Amino acid sequence: VRSLESLQCYEFSEEARVEEVMEQSNCDNLQWGGRALRPELTLADYGIMSECTLEALLALEGGKRKKKKKVYTTPKKKAHKKKKVKLAVLNIYKVDKSEKVTRTKRICEKCGAGTFMAKHFNRHYCGTCHATQLFSQA
Repeated sequence: VRSLESLQCYEFSEEARVEEVMEQSNCDNLQWGGRALRPELTLADYGIMSECTLEALLALEGGKRKKKKKVYTTPKKKAHKKKKVKLAVLNIYKVDKSEKVTRTKRICEKCGAGTFMAKHFNRHYCGTCHATQLFSQA
């Protein structure tokens, strides 16, 4: 009889009942050839001869109940999608008739050149360093 811990040898006649093997090997279930052995039958009923290996299995306790699926009362929020603006550079720079390039947006004083501030209705805001300048201060 092979269990999880070890391999143990027992001598039984072919007319011995499976129940006797279970009692001597202290196991709850026995398997042979992938089939569970019923305790009321004999070893000869299953065709078990000498030097056969039986698998000893322990009884499993019941599992946990499946968790209920949560029902949401409000619909999910849609994720914000970034809007792609074609030729967005034209909003940052302006070219005069004399081919002079000027910036239309304000540059952040903390971050330096290359970082422009967003223009809101009452303030300028830098998305990099989170600096805010109100129009009264600007």
